[in-house]
Amino acid sequence: MIKEIIMPKLGETMEEGYLVSWKKNEGDKVEKGEILFEVMSDKTNFEVESPYSGYLRKILFHPSDQPIPVTTVIAYMTDTLEEPIEIKEEMGDVKVEEKEEVPIVETEKEKIEEKGERIKISPIAKKLAEEHNIDITKVKGSGPDGRIEKKDILEYIEKLKIEIEKETKETTKTKEEYEVLKWSPLRRIIAKRLTESKQNIPHYYFQGKVIVDEILKIKEIKEREGEKYTITDFLIFLTSRVIEEFPLIGASVINDEIRVYKNIDIGLAISVSDGLVVGSIKNANEKTIKIISEDRKKLVERAKDGKLTEEDIKGTNFVISNLGMYEVENFYPIINPPGVAIMGVGKIEKGVFVENEKIVLKNYMYISFSFDHRIIDGAYAANFYKRLKEVIENPSVLLFKNV
Repeated sequence: MIKEIIMPKLGETMEEGYLVSWKKNEGDKVEKGEILFEVMSDKTNFEVESPYSGYLRKILFHPSDQPIPVTTVIAYMTDTLEEPIEIKEEMGDVKVEEKEEVPIVETEKEKIEEKGERIKISPIAKKLAEEHNIDITKVKGSGPDGRIEKKDILEYIEKLKIEIEKETKETTKTKEEYEVLKWSPLRRIIAKRLTESKQNIPHYYFQGKVIVDEILKIKEIKEREGEKYTITDFLIFLTSRVIEEFPLIGASVINDEIRVYKNIDIGLAISVSDGLVVGSIKNANEKTIKIISEDRKKLVERAKDGKLTEEDIKGTNFVISNLGMYEVENFYPIINPPGVAIMGVGKIEKGVFVENEKIVLKNYMYISFSFDHRIIDGAYAANFYKRLKEVIENPSVLLFKNV
């Protein structure tokens, strides 16, 4: 029995995937549940298990940087190696067939000879053309009745030399001026998702300064106790608690539905060798900062190794993107669909503030936000920011209750 292997739909928003590798070869025996191939989608690689037991008989698509629409048949399996298969799959203008015939293309010379026409050419010109592999059907003769003479072949050879030199110069010039980089599957996905985000989501932005002296004090205390946390760990912890009060911030838009979730997962933007991926800290509002820190380290490690799972990228609706470690003061990130909000975090700096009519020096950083105006109104977002600023600047109550 012939069984179809398709490009799977690995998420509600997935429309296409990139075939990364096959784990089996044609003719190999495959057990149900065994890893059959690897796919990239939503900037993450997934290992796909075989839905059947049998033999991998025909691979229709091989790894490339071209996307394949979901549900497209990419291979066939059979119960035995003896079963005959006649396969003809079409995808757009691309045809994949079990047997392929190579068409015979006639040269212009052969067509002329078939019609009984004879090309007039002098013996010297003919010999010269053969020595230089010249197609005489492309040479215009200047002799009587259009006969090709020696000078016609020499002029044609000179014309070819000029064209070749011109092409060589243009190629050399291009190489000197710039280098053409090939689009990787990850970079294509990033480009497509960000373009769709800016085209389809009405973004609006705002920013503010938050004083982080209290967070730095707690961070130092914990380090003396042998527990090392990053600013990102604190932000995940505190932001997840504030989203409990403002659930729309963690919502998403899927299939024209506004979905508000009971679980509060925080997406984390992670830089990898070929771009940026977003992983998820699950149920962050229910975890201590210690567990959040451990989860973050494991998530970043899997992302760097290209081993994020489908579960790792679920729940990446509200995203934190921290560029402070790169000395970035402030920026406005693009919303990561299907989410409706994202936060950008800048570097920590020292600044002068007025407190109780006195000038004091404090540590602060900029946090910025991008919101989907279809879902989140300005006043709602402003109240969320106001509350988040309060807990970032006075984190002790929340932290020491949950540490």
